[in-house]
Amino acid sequence: MDWTAPVSAVSGGLVAVISTYLADRTRWRREERARTRERRQALYADFLTALFGAREQIFAASRWPRRLSERKALAGAAIREHEVYARRYQMELVASQHVRECTQAALTTLLEYRDEVASGTRWNDPQCTARRERFRACQQRLLQAMRTDLAAGQDDDQSRP
Repeated sequence: MDWTAPVSAVSGGLVAVISTYLADRTRWRREERARTRERRQALYADFLTALFGAREQIFAASRWPRRLSERKALAGAAIREHEVYARRYQMELVASQHVRECTQAALTTLLEYRDEVASGTRWNDPQCTARRERFRACQQRLLQAMRTDLAAGQDDDQSRP
């Protein structure tokens, strides 16, 4: 009996099964990386929305024409009302090390800005302006770190089959 035909058929079938498995696995990994990047992008957007919302509320407090106690309350509530801490903790779980460092720096400078406004400093005071500008610089570094992080994940997807 000639075993060549059955062995060839089994070998061909085995190659087909392995090829299909490898192709499916590669596609699954690529899709999983894309989903991870999308989740990270959504988290970054949520954090930025919270951070910028708090910043706008603090700025509004610095321009508030009424009593100091009202400005202090408005500025003091900004971080809590925009859930900045909750979003920051999510960032700690998901973001890259560089993004986490920039996140912490931006939050720290935002808190310093808030404290300056809560102490009674108005928006056009040089100290308040300096705090606001320092926050903006940290904000820009954070945005750049996020863009770099997201682009790195996208490059990984495009470089792999």
